[in-house]
Amino acid sequence: MQINQQEIKNKILTALEKTKAFFSHKNGKIISIIFIILTLSIYWIYLTTPISNLEVPKLIEIKKGSTLKDVSQKLSDEGIIKSRTILNTVIILSGGDDKVVSGEYLFEKAPSLFEVAKRITTGDFGIEVREVRLPEGVTVAQIADIMEERFPYFEKDAFMQLASESEGMLFPDTYNFLETVKAFEVYNTLKDNFEKKIEEVKPFIKENNLSLRDVVIIASMVEKEATVDSREEVASIIWKRLEEDMLLQIDATFVYSIGKGTFDLTMKDLTDEENPYNTYVHKGLPPTPISNPGLESLKAAAAAKPTEYMYFLTGRDGEMYYATNFEQHKKNRARYLD
Repeated sequence: MQINQQEIKNKILTALEKTKAFFSHKNGKIISIIFIILTLSIYWIYLTTPISNLEVPKLIEIKKGSTLKDVSQKLSDEGIIKSRTILNTVIILSGGDDKVVSGEYLFEKAPSLFEVAKRITTGDFGIEVREVRLPEGVTVAQIADIMEERFPYFEKDAFMQLASESEGMLFPDTYNFLETVKAFEVYNTLKDNFEKKIEEVKPFIKENNLSLRDVVIIASMVEKEATVDSREEVASIIWKRLEEDMLLQIDATFVYSIGKGTFDLTMKDLTDEENPYNTYVHKGLPPTPISNPGLESLKAAAAAKPTEYMYFLTGRDGEMYYATNFEQHKKNRARYLD
């Protein structure tokens, strides 16, 4: 049950008036002492009683260089405190306004004035660090969904605006973020991690005279099409089909563009020339990566070895099946898919 601070104060004030009347004929010194004790009691309750009508949780930012006056005004405007004067007095008496620590403060429940004073002078932000795993092959849109679900203050729309042109270049990994992390912080962290990891792949890209863009696009398809043990083989087949000027016929591009998987595709989908990600009618690579690949898929795409196979498919049993010609591939389809 929440304590009604005003009601308590009113009751104490009433008791104070009665006490003053009762002792009006007594020694003036006794009256003064009791009056002081009761007055201090009122202030103590005021300082230690949480604000009952505060809407929480609430995130408050104290900017670097803010004065105590600025801070107390902001806290008052946000409904964190009711008396700027008392907060200023408590902080100054405890060491001065230079003790106010800048940063973001999360109030998950209504605080008392003493709690506010202590937190902003010691840098007790009340913000936890949360771990989040972004799996290999995750898309920008999926990253936004995962972050929004895991982090209550994450701005999904802002992240999508920042990352819309960076598909394939946000590295999937396990990250630790403050629960109040901003969209640009997530974007920069994932982008920086990609730049760091890709350094391990660049020697293969240079050695094989490849472009980074092509490697990332192929790696993004490998991530969606291959099993853990078949990355290199799938990457090799994609490169070989490109060299032979063959259609790639990658089903995963449909998942990215229209949200349909292998078993949901119709003839209309497969013959749609307006879909730039339709690798059944458009030769070459799709216009962008279709996922954010991990390091192993990037390495597989950059260091693919020659292969005898021209076709691959993933059976309903989850296994990979390869073929050197179309007739063999049709047999694999009939046996493992149809």
